Amino acid sequence: MIGLKPLSQILTSVQFTTLSGGRRLAVMDAENWEELIEWLMDLEDRRIIQQSQERLQSGPEASGALRLETVLDEL
Repeated sequence: MIGLKPLSQILTSVQFTTLSGGRRLAVMDAENWEELIEWLMDLEDRRIIQQSQERLQSGPEASGALRLETVLDEL
């Protein structure tokens, strides 16, 4: 996604606290949490595209692509 902050900038707001039992928690504000989720989703999308690139470059028929009309008719 265009305009995402670098991960290092998103994570600068993370603070750590330790509970009485020794368990550590990471705390961050909701806006940065949402940006982190968006960053991770973008990373996943890029991985899927990279894994599919060779198959997609083989052309519509060889890649198993569906015609848009067919998909729209099934909705």
